[in-house]
Amino acid sequence: MAQHWRDSRIAPIYEGTNGVQAIDLVSRKLPLGGGAVLDGLLAQVEIDAGDTPALAAVRRATATMHRALADGRVNDALGGATPYLRTLGVVLGDWFLQRGAAAAQCLLAAGDGNAVYLKERIAVADFYRRRLLPTVIGLESAATTGCADLLAMRF
Repeated sequence: MAQHWRDSRIAPIYEGTNGVQAIDLVSRKLPLGGGAVLDGLLAQVEIDAGDTPALAAVRRATATMHRALADGRVNDALGGATPYLRTLGVVLGDWFLQRGAAAAQCLLAAGDGNAVYLKERIAVADFYRRRLLPTVIGLESAATTGCADLLAMRF
């Protein structure tokens, strides 16, 4: 029981850290190079992992964030920061896994490496793409809705 109590007390710290990282992403990283840095990264993702509905959703969310910041609607951008961080993280996770799967396929074709391990890498990438990547589409709305509903709540 003591371990469960300790574990449950750490959850708010993790959530707070995610929020800080999300705010940093939207307020400091997203505007780098006038948005060119993240746009370049997403272009590389498309080249390597293909254009997916999830990548399209992240691009739309990114454009919405850029517009909000450019229009001085910082609170609207920050209101969607946490789901935006999640969408970007899931898409980038898929990108890394797809790159690993492609390398594993090359090694398998060449007869190099541990075939069981390489097939498992490919299976993990396939699982992620089928099961986790589609969640980005559902998070797009939360990332782009703005802050009105958040500010309407009184505690």
